[in-house]
Amino acid sequence: MQHNPKCGRLITLSQTNTIADGLRASLGNLTWPVIRDLVEAVITVEDEEIVEATRYCYQILKVVIEPSAAIGLAAVLSGNFKKNPMSSCSQNVGIVLSGGNADLDVLFESQKNL
Repeated sequence: MQHNPKCGRLITLSQTNTIADGLRASLGNLTWPVIRDLVEAVITVEDEEIVEATRYCYQILKVVIEPSAAIGLAAVLSGNFKKNPMSSCSQNVGIVLSGGNADLDVLFESQKNL
């Protein structure tokens, strides 16, 4: 499912195709109202940006994370974040990183196909 702010409801997608396999799940009855009522902006990223954020964490921070965990970093590093008016008042940004399902061979091989 995908949130469409203009519709004010969830929209079911026929399929999702992303390297961030942990994010292929749908929003549920408990999470949708929280997002609908409290989230002011949504920033989307492409798989290329997810791979780059994952690689950045590994190369710079020496931390292995799974692609789904790289979404927050990819969003903050993206031009979409910098263009968003909300970013000017975002002095501190927290990003949760996890790495339990990281397969670097699959991740780095996928970049060749993007």
